[in-house]
Amino acid sequence: MRMTRYLAGCGLAALLAACGGGGSGGGATGSGLPLSGLDGGAPQAQASAAPESAQVAKAAKAALAGADARSGTYRVYASNGTQQQLALDFDAGSYTMTDNLGAAESGTFAEDFTEPGTYVFASSRVTTAANTARFRVAADVVVGAFPFQAAYSSPAAYAAQPFVAAREFVSTAALLDGTYNRFSVTRSPGGAQDSTLLAMRLSGSGTVLEICNDAIIYKIDLCPAASKRTYSVAAGADDTWVGTNVANSSDVANFRMARIGGQNVYLAGGVNLAPAVQFMRIGLPDSSSWPATRGVGASTTGSWGSNLIDTANSVRTSTGADGTYGSLTLPVGGTFAQQPEGIRLVNGSGASKYFAMQNGLLSVLVGARNPNTQGYLQLNLIDTGAAPDARNGRYKVYATNGTRQTLALNLDSKRYEMTDESGTLASGSFAEDTAEPGSFVFDSSRITSPVNTARFRLAADTVVGSFPFAVAQVTPASYGVRPFVASRALVKTQAALDGVYNRLGINLTATTGDSSITQIQVANGGTTLYLCNNAAIYRIDTCPSATLLTYTVSPGATVDTWNIVNVANPSDHGSFGIARVGNENVYLSAGIVPATPTTSVFRIGLPERAAWPTVTARGGAANGGWGSTAVDASSYARTRVLPDGTAGTLNATLGSMGIVGPINMRAVGFPNSTFHFSSQSSKLFAMVGARSPATAGALEIGLVD
Repeated sequence: MRMTRYLAGCGLAALLAACGGGGSGGGATGSGLPLSGLDGGAPQAQASAAPESAQVAKAAKAALAGADARSGTYRVYASNGTQQQLALDFDAGSYTMTDNLGAAESGTFAEDFTEPGTYVFASSRVTTAANTARFRVAADVVVGAFPFQAAYSSPAAYAAQPFVAAREFVSTAALLDGTYNRFSVTRSPGGAQDSTLLAMRLSGSGTVLEICNDAIIYKIDLCPAASKRTYSVAAGADDTWVGTNVANSSDVANFRMARIGGQNVYLAGGVNLAPAVQFMRIGLPDSSSWPATRGVGASTTGSWGSNLIDTANSVRTSTGADGTYGSLTLPVGGTFAQQPEGIRLVNGSGASKYFAMQNGLLSVLVGARNPNTQGYLQLNLIDTGAAPDARNGRYKVYATNGTRQTLALNLDSKRYEMTDESGTLASGSFAEDTAEPGSFVFDSSRITSPVNTARFRLAADTVVGSFPFAVAQVTPASYGVRPFVASRALVKTQAALDGVYNRLGINLTATTGDSSITQIQVANGGTTLYLCNNAAIYRIDTCPSATLLTYTVSPGATVDTWNIVNVANPSDHGSFGIARVGNENVYLSAGIVPATPTTSVFRIGLPERAAWPTVTARGGAANGGWGSTAVDASSYARTRVLPDGTAGTLNATLGSMGIVGPINMRAVGFPNSTFHFSSQSSKLFAMVGARSPATAGALEIGLVD
């Protein structure tokens, strides 16, 4: 079968839907050792929390009688430099966070089923796309993020910021003794921030504190005499300890020593007045032990996620407050002779450098003192259980009924939640199909057909499947199994949108279906989109100029969506996203055209390329079917089952699109003389029916094995 031009028509082509306080990190090296930061230069007085009653102090040490052992009041040390009180009631699922001025913020919390052991704070202060205000709990410690007031903000602004909270503290001086590594972050007026790290030692049965205030991170025993500061330590109120510089009595250090995971953890936070700065400090015992650990927690960038760290790499996998998901792998360096054994340099040869330390329960990263990372802090609670399935999480869904939804998956508990744009939630369980390993079957009360064809398959950061969505534009709502593509790796850098895409789509009203087949190009650093709006299917470079439409591209409502507007006809507009699937860009859009009749549209665009390998893809179709499709250079064969139980095999021949047509597109000819058009990427196969009564609106999407 050889053709030079294929009729497609774009059919509603318009919618393309279409890194501490006292010391700060330096930037040079000595004997191959990264520099730490200095403790300012002027003495720094530390402020403790607002005065507390003896009853509150006592409550901070105990769980609520007769309640969940985790319930109770914890002292909070927040990365914005404040000390607060967190009251948790796990039986009621409620909390109260009381700041250093006595103002309280109360609300509820609930466990995130995609990450068991993580609880989400509900708060009106959270206005971001994703709620990263969360926490995890171990014996007498809470680690998380809360929408604290940003330091020095006026009017008050709030953002999810890390904290560590404890309720067991050392009250016997002799138990303070030990050598510690201390990380600090500071916040100053105007948005300036900094970070520091140093070695410190408590000795003399808790009566002497020494810190090494040098630009290089020395072991306390190797600290140059000129860089060592010595403080006398005495007991303060409410389990605090007060260190007074023996050479300068105005330099006072207030701190508490928490007991976390059977170890001492140094905590300090407060406000310096001259210069104005808010700080948080955390110190862990120095140790040569460096096991591979997985910590879960928050960072000062607003992200929440896990950090896998060992002697070779640090792998941070997280979701940002903007709703985007990502993973970053950085190398971990060893130790040097003069360096504390419990500190590791992360990404030492890169522009963005960090330092890490850990004990049996906490994992802490702080940014080196340079513009890329200073002020960065990451606090994690180490998870000693089995690591969850890496595919757990939330995916942004583009559904073929024209809706944008969110799919939450937990592959360990086999539970899902599908939430539509109005907030309507469909939830349930799923199970792997033993006859088709890698395919999971959704259980849903919406499915009443003899065969359940609502299924899904996964690739890295991608879900492809079918779900019982509301049938497009039908009132009252009825449900039908329809295909979808979901991603948590959508492009959020405009210049990365560029590419040529073979775009296939469908347009659905309450009673009719139509198809759209064309090629588009995103160019000029993601600022322009070209579309060949022709009845024939041309490549962009062969599209007749009269039918080549030009659109401007600009940031959309979320960080990973993009708006387009027709330059010649501003009423022709829409939005789209670009997912990263198998290291390639895939164009996705779904939406509603408020025309008469109202139309639901879906588009998928696979990258133009010369390769057409032999593949097998498994997925769903617009008729509710699920099956396996084998494609090679000249043939198409699909084995599928429909919701009514009808099973069978469909065979067709493949033909090129001719000298002016897209290279990575094939005409699919069936024995009954109907035509479809298909395209493939390294991980996806898509096919749509031609614009004819027999095939318009037909669509198939599969995940390549």
